[in-house]
Amino acid sequence: MKFPSEATLRRAIAFVAALGIGVATYIAIADSGGGAPTCLAGGSGCETVANSSYSHIAGVNIAVFGIVGYVLLLGTAFFANDLARFGGFAISLGGFGFSVYLTYLELFKIEAICQWCVSSAVLMTILFLLNATRLIGYAGTDNAAVPQKS
Repeated sequence: MKFPSEATLRRAIAFVAALGIGVATYIAIADSGGGAPTCLAGGSGCETVANSSYSHIAGVNIAVFGIVGYVLLLGTAFFANDLARFGGFAISLGGFGFSVYLTYLELFKIEAICQWCVSSAVLMTILFLLNATRLIGYAGTDNAAVPQKS
């Protein structure tokens, strides 16, 4: 299997992480103003989710945890070494798992969908796939060379 170059994967990770920072920051700013993110498609799903008891952990909006995760993922994109590859994979795996849990809460506990939360979950899923590809394709390479064929 031919993997995209590590440089291409790192650029894609940086781009998607930057989008994630934007989405999570918007959600956090809307919450800090005492409101909810505006659903661009209409409806009250974003408000319902934002006002639920699940939108905060220990008084902190969960979007803040998303911002931290996306910033860390952006940081891993600047390095071509195994620590950055594994760190990006581990962070994105945790973010993906948390996104699955939050989507479950939206569907079955809150019974409302926030399009901003869904977009964040999609971005984290993409980041997980990109980071998994990067780890599988380039683990053990010092200079981000193309993996040797067996």
